[in-house]
Amino acid sequence: MSETETINKDIAGETTSDREQQLATDLQLISLLRENPDILQRHAELLTILEVPHQSGTAASLIERQVTVLREKNQTQDNRLRDLMGVARDNERLANSRHNLALSLFAARDQNEVVSIVLDVLSHELASDFAVIKLFSDDKETIEQSAGLFVNAEDDSLAAFKTMLEHKNTVCGKSTAEQKSFLFGDDADSIESAAIIPLIAGANLGLIGLGANDAERFNATMGTEFLSQVGDLVSASLAVHLED
Repeated sequence: MSETETINKDIAGETTSDREQQLATDLQLISLLRENPDILQRHAELLTILEVPHQSGTAASLIERQVTVLREKNQTQDNRLRDLMGVARDNERLANSRHNLALSLFAARDQNEVVSIVLDVLSHELASDFAVIKLFSDDKETIEQSAGLFVNAEDDSLAAFKTMLEHKNTVCGKSTAEQKSFLFGDDADSIESAAIIPLIAGANLGLIGLGANDAERFNATMGTEFLSQVGDLVSASLAVHLED
């Protein structure tokens, strides 16, 4: 073995030995602190002597670091509290909207008034760029007289909504080209996100479609409880007037 190799080996050995000794010392200190959690209270002078590296690269005394950590923790909690308060305000607003919608639907005189009320409320409360209602019918005359509102209940295009109608699922997020074309017609290409609400009251009555130019306006992570409850209210109101 050459002299250089011998020196390198000795240095490597010393480095390994130093690391092992440092680790042993660290473990002893950790054990000591765990067994004496009040040591900094009994020796407060350590708070100003101990230094903790900061992300900025500068060193700070332990007490300064504790203050910084507490400040950051408080800021995080403040942000979380503001988020929760925002959610609470949104929930209260939606609850009021649902209540007002219910009162308006009770006072509606016919199906056309129901449709008008629903489209107006949903457009304003949910900031949708497009709002439509499609009602199913097997009466040819009704479909011809209200072509924009009524569609053939046997229309092959309804196959695109089969699952949500079978399971009464309100869906938010991306919609298929077939779904957007059926609901929004010529505006389909402008729809980047959508919410689709099935209208079911004993039978499949129709669909509500809400569309937005913003891809994040209606997304898959959104809660659908409010929309589903709106669907129940509208379905019940329509079921009454469709029988008239």
